Amino acid sequence: MSVQIESDLKEILTRFEQRFDKLDQKLDKLNDNTTDINLRLTKVETKLDAATEDIREIKSTQKALSTDVSDLKGAKSLIIPILVAVTTSILTLIIRTIPIS
Repeated sequence: MSVQIESDLKEILTRFEQRFDKLDQKLDKLNDNTTDINLRLTKVETKLDAATEDIREIKSTQKALSTDVSDLKGAKSLIIPILVAVTTSILTLIIRTIPIS
C-alpha cells in the first residue's frame, strides 16, 4: 500500500508543478501586458503634452490677432478725420488759387 501512496504523491506533485508553471506563464503574460500598457500611456502623455503646447500657441496667436484687430478698428476710426482734413486742405488750396477780381 505504500507504493500506491508514493505514486499518488508524485502525481499530485507533478500536477502542482504544472499548475505553478501555468501560473508563472500567466504572470509573465500579465507583466508583458502591463509593460505594453505603460508604453502606450507614455505615448498618450507625450501626445497630450504636445496638444497642450499647441493650444497655448493658438491662444497666444489669438490674443495677438485680437490686439491687431483692435488696433485696426482704432485706425479705421482715424481714417474719416484724416480724409476730411486732407479734403479741406485741398479745397482751401484750390480756393486760394482762384483770383478774386
